Amino acid sequence: MSNEYRIEPAGPAFIVIDYAGEQVGTYPTEDAAKRDIERCQREDAMYETAKQLVDIAIKAHMERFGVDPRVGAVLD
Repeated sequence: MSNEYRIEPAGPAFIVIDYAGEQVGTYPTEDAAKRDIERCQREDAMYETAKQLVDIAIKAHMERFGVDPRVGAVLD
């Protein structure tokens, strides 16, 4: 996941666009838009960390119970 966001002016407001081209929100000032980008980047970092922890937990669980991760089958 890329953490790239951009700000585009929209009349008197500013729009934040995410890495996928989706509109995140509309803000009255450029500073407000920049603050929201910082918030989004923090959330992205938390998501990536949580995803890594879940992946590690699943791998450990599969190893503990003898499940082959390539096929999801129990090897007994």
